Amino acid sequence: MSLQQRLTLLFVVIVMLPLSAAGFVLRDTVVGEIRRREESRLRPSLAETESVIAARQKAVFELISPVTLRLRRAQSGGGGSRLQSLLGRALAGTEELDFFIALDRSGEIVAEASTEPSFAPGFKAPGVAEIVAEAGAPGAIERRVAVGGRNSSVQRLIAGFWTDRDFLEEVSEGEIELALLSGDETLAATGAVPSLPSLQKGGSVHVRVRALPGDISAVAWYSAHKLSALSQSVLYYLLGLLAVALLVVALLSHWLSRLLTKSLKEVSQGAEAIAQGLLEHRIPIRTKDEVGRLAASFNELATRHGTTVAELSSSRDLLQRTVQRVGETLRSTHDMRSLLESILNTAADAVGADVGVIWGFSARRDELYPIVVRDARVDGLGRVSVGSGIVGLVAERGVTVVRDGSAEGPQPASSEPRFPVSIALPLYSQQRIHSVLTVYRREAQMPFEQADIDAVKFLADQGRVALENVILHEEAQRLSITDGLTGVWNRRFLQMQFRNMHATAMRFERPFSLLMLDLDHFKSVNDSCGHQRGDAVLIEFSQRVSDVVREVDVVARYGGEEFVCLLSETDLSGAIVTAEKILQEVRSESFGGSGEQPIDLTVSVGVAAFPQHGDSFRTLVAAADRGLYRAKQEGRDRIGLPEGPTGLKVAR
Repeated sequence: MSLQQRLTLLFVVIVMLPLSAAGFVLRDTVVGEIRRREESRLRPSLAETESVIAARQKAVFELISPVTLRLRRAQSGGGGSRLQSLLGRALAGTEELDFFIALDRSGEIVAEASTEPSFAPGFKAPGVAEIVAEAGAPGAIERRVAVGGRNSSVQRLIAGFWTDRDFLEEVSEGEIELALLSGDETLAATGAVPSLPSLQKGGSVHVRVRALPGDISAVAWYSAHKLSALSQSVLYYLLGLLAVALLVVALLSHWLSRLLTKSLKEVSQGAEAIAQGLLEHRIPIRTKDEVGRLAASFNELATRHGTTVAELSSSRDLLQRTVQRVGETLRSTHDMRSLLESILNTAADAVGADVGVIWGFSARRDELYPIVVRDARVDGLGRVSVGSGIVGLVAERGVTVVRDGSAEGPQPASSEPRFPVSIALPLYSQQRIHSVLTVYRREAQMPFEQADIDAVKFLADQGRVALENVILHEEAQRLSITDGLTGVWNRRFLQMQFRNMHATAMRFERPFSLLMLDLDHFKSVNDSCGHQRGDAVLIEFSQRVSDVVREVDVVARYGGEEFVCLLSETDLSGAIVTAEKILQEVRSESFGGSGEQPIDLTVSVGVAAFPQHGDSFRTLVAAADRGLYRAKQEGRDRIGLPEGPTGLKVAR
């Protein structure tokens, strides 16, 4: 059963129960009122019966007088048949009298006329002889008058009326029943006479009794059968009204329940729509009552739910991006800057930071400077001394510092961002602080929560692994392209850089040069001083050459005591100048540290330039090698070209 059906049934029951009860109470009240009215009419009805009898008795004298006059006239000219006819006509001419009896001088009946009485069954109607013999015979009210005349055959006339059912029906009215009793014998009654003893004991029928002239009693009561019929009629009428009321109430209840459940149904449909993901669904607000407020509250709830879902979706997307970024970070271990940018962006997104900075150490580790910046001006940031400000404190002690917008606690240095809310914590790598991660919020009313702090710490811990991977990768990469003894680039890196430099020179038509260097008589150093001293000489030689060339130039060990210098943006004349500087640097000071025997060495240099001497790595190296061979042939400690003038030497 639906809610609407249950409400309809409830409304019908709520209305019809008291209405039905009120109807039955009204029925009992109406019947009771009728009973009381009938009861109040019993005594007047008896009095009315007595007064009618008295009035009829009085009327007998008035009605009998004309008859006596006609009897006097009739005696002179006729016999008994004539008298009988006269009395019959007189009786037919009146409704108040029921019998006439004419008596002679001896009291014998001369003539008589009467109507058929309607006495109660079982009561024997009085005969003419009984009326004549007994004045006041039961069932007859009579009067006797003398006719007169000494020679008249009729000396006395008896006239009267029957106290039968016809008489009582003329007297009774409404629901009142009447009966005339002679002792315990019923003369006449308009209805079934109730048992008097049972009535006197409190029965359901009320009776009143009154003594009348002629040794009779009048009994008045109201008919229980008629009252029962009346009660049943009232009941039927009431049931009809209740049926009509039931129909009306059912229709009104259906309309009202539909009106009430319509909004609830809309709320239910709205809830189903929200459950199905239709977050834009709204319920129309038609009223300002409780139902309207319910619809408004539901719409507000749906709006908040939509906002929450949107926030959760945004958080989910942010988490997905964060996880993806962490994965990218872990995969991009070959690029330190990309790693640090990923760590910073992930931390800033995870906690909703406005600005983020990662601070790195200087070469001497006494200062920090911004190496990765998010949403902040780099030119507004400067170097921070270790131990100074918030960043310096974190770098010195390895602690996490949180500012919550208040003026208490550590304060930032002048070269740090001046935001009221921040988190600063160290990024570790290989058991020491690698850098300092800081995230900021501009609004002091939005401090970081503990969950934000934990998230940044988690990312910092994950970043430690990634940082170590990058450092190990960079170290492995460095080892793969550097010479393990001298620390300068190896032949593999030389070839890689040559391709880049060659491509740039070809595209922009720019020159570059290549120097081939070889220490003179280096074998004698190994033979006389040992290979360890020879290795030390090679290390010192590579350092001296690196100090002479520019940072953009490449110094690589080509093999044994041979080294190659790749000079970018340098033509042949510039390469010769650089070669002369190298010659001077080598011969200017003996090789060896303190406490070691000094060794004087020289170097021979072969020079080749692009594009004069070749346009590939192989051709340029071969040309420089030819120059080196010429320098060796002409006495060493000099510069050799593949072709052209020989005997180039640095001026002493």
